[in-house]
Amino acid sequence: MRICLISPYYENKPAPLGEAPGRYLHTDSVASALARRKHDVVVVQAFRENRIERRGSAEFRYVRAPHRPSARLAGGRLGFDLLIRGNLEQLVQTAMDVRPDVVHMFSLALLQPLLEIGAWCARARLPLTVSYHGGAPRPEPWLSGVQRRILKRCHRVFYPTRFSADAWLARGLLREEQVAMCMEVSSVFEPADRAATRLRTGMSGHPVFVWNAGLNARKDPLTAIRGFSLIRRTWPHAKLYMIYLTSEMLGEVQAAIAADPVLAGAVEMRGRIPHTQVEDFLNSADFLLHSARSEIGCFGVLEAMACGVIPVATDIPLCRTVTRDG
Repeated sequence: MRICLISPYYENKPAPLGEAPGRYLHTDSVASALARRKHDVVVVQAFRENRIERRGSAEFRYVRAPHRPSARLAGGRLGFDLLIRGNLEQLVQTAMDVRPDVVHMFSLALLQPLLEIGAWCARARLPLTVSYHGGAPRPEPWLSGVQRRILKRCHRVFYPTRFSADAWLARGLLREEQVAMCMEVSSVFEPADRAATRLRTGMSGHPVFVWNAGLNARKDPLTAIRGFSLIRRTWPHAKLYMIYLTSEMLGEVQAAIAADPVLAGAVEMRGRIPHTQVEDFLNSADFLLHSARSEIGCFGVLEAMACGVIPVATDIPLCRTVTRDG
């Protein structure tokens, strides 16, 4: 089967081109998994320039498109951006050129591209599936009918938990038969010898704790720091190593560590590391600290568990699902 995966959002932050794949890990994971099952997979990814590359058995077509923040792709202020479609023409045309048998789009809340992609799929009589990937229905009453018409074209919408789907079902925006429970990604990481990986990573401690998430308010690293300080009172030889893709709260985290004498010499900030090194990093650990207030995919927890690391995670619906209620 020829499958087209469409990702209409891209980060506009300057970064080396080699980092682009790491920014869309969920897309990469799904494409790789489908390709391993002998499907012909083409990913169409909005980006700041045109280019084509192959990763494994999947083809990635990056399509130059004007950058739109997710709020505008969700319809913008009062839904006005649902009337603006020029930024989607090349993206949809590239997807049409793929000549797929089925189309899958990432992010249900991005109504502007979903409107155009759904209309094309309806005309071409192509099945359209969509990953939830976070977000909420538009609250404006006058957009309810528009949302319902857009979402009616989705054959299936994949949610990681029933909790995530409830708001959409309660508003009558989706029908029960459209909804399926399915994690957005899994992990191909595997457990490895701890002593050997610690030699490669230079990590030590008894036990070793890790953090693998952005330093932002939603991931709430300060709660993890406070929790680790309590852990150190029982396990004084414990160490915490932190890797992160984003560093919005780096100063606050560093200040919290410096202000706590219990944490002196116990926390190492490693920043961003290539994704190819994350498997060794996790295989050097005993526990993962995960203090997110909300989650979309729980990628960090999934990858840690794939390496045999025990997650200490927030009590939120997605973490409960991933850990089978702990």
